[in-house]
Amino acid sequence: MKTVEISEISSLLEKYDQTEQPLILTRKGQPVAALFPIEDVDLETLSLSTNPKFISIIEESRKSQQEEGRILLEDIQLPDNTHRDIEEAKQLIEEYTADS
Repeated sequence: MKTVEISEISSLLEKYDQTEQPLILTRKGQPVAALFPIEDVDLETLSLSTNPKFISIIEESRKSQQEEGRILLEDIQLPDNTHRDIEEAKQLIEEYTADS
């Protein structure tokens, strides 16, 4: 990871697209922002990964799973045709991700 003073950023931005490492911007030696490539990241994922409310929900979910365990989809009592729909959805997801 590279750190740089904001006052020096103009010249570095021209070169930044040549690196894959995060760039930490500092002011008087203290980090104030991070710049990182998002070439392989979709904007929704980026937005959620920096959203404090979303992060809190994920942390609460993980804590709950550790304390209470988890429920497997197969253990949930659903109407008969729902399991078929879920299996069809899983198949579609597998086909879609295999094409990517």
